[in-house]
Amino acid sequence: MNRTGKYTVVRACNDHGAITLREYPRNGTLYVVEYDDPDVEAELSSLDAGSVVELDLRRAGRRGNAWCAESARPVETA
Repeated sequence: MNRTGKYTVVRACNDHGAITLREYPRNGTLYVVEYDDPDVEAELSSLDAGSVVELDLRRAGRRGNAWCAESARPVETA
């Protein structure tokens, strides 16, 4: 399963490389736990809580709400 959309960072990247996101502007929560590329991981780990990012995601294995980030693009919000 793949998805693309805008997400708000709820909790910045932790010591295990996981980041908590909320669908923007809705409220569904998801967790990015894997990255396709070190550049994508660096982009996401540099974001603070409240930042908005557009992501291409795919499900990480069979885990319920865990995702792998394939690409990341910061979004400017007004």
